[in-house]
Amino acid sequence: MKFLSTALLLAVCLAAAQQNPPGTVTAESLAPVVKKQFGPTFSISNSIQPPLITADFNGDGVEDAVIVADSKEPLPDSYDFKYVVADPYNSYFGFGNPRVTSTFGQSDPSQNHDLLVIFGSGADAWRATTPKAKYVLINVPFDTIHVGRMLLKKNKPPVFVIKAVESQVMDSAVWWDAKKKKWKWEPGSTLE
Repeated sequence: MKFLSTALLLAVCLAAAQQNPPGTVTAESLAPVVKKQFGPTFSISNSIQPPLITADFNGDGVEDAVIVADSKEPLPDSYDFKYVVADPYNSYFGFGNPRVTSTFGQSDPSQNHDLLVIFGSGADAWRATTPKAKYVLINVPFDTIHVGRMLLKKNKPPVFVIKAVESQVMDSAVWWDAKKKKWKWEPGSTLE
């Protein structure tokens, strides 16, 4: 009997350990946020983990969010949901008109992920009902993302960037240029 109760206790502890810890953001908990802020054409990407990173990407002292999502048509809902579609990757090469470049990534659906950026507002930060600004970044090549930091000027603190890692190719940085009010992409080092 003692063995059975110990085994039962161990099974309960293992089941509790496999659940997400309190406060963990899951794809299921992000789906309503994405639908409310960006519309029904976006869905959380299941192939990219983690689907969410947070940091102060615009340098205003409020936490912002980047969510990896999929959409075949990011442009049509931009007016209704008040977000800006940007293509920092193709802009780097001199051709960043999202109306044209939004069709570029459709040839490889496994790599056609968007980065949904929410600039936070007030105490609720990126979870605020009305964020400071919203962006959909298209055509950025990546397999994984994480938060990075980059020094732009010697006498200024480093800024938070989205480190976009494309396995077996390179890493890159996507960052908000507060002076020009636009997103920029910059190649990084080749991975070995």
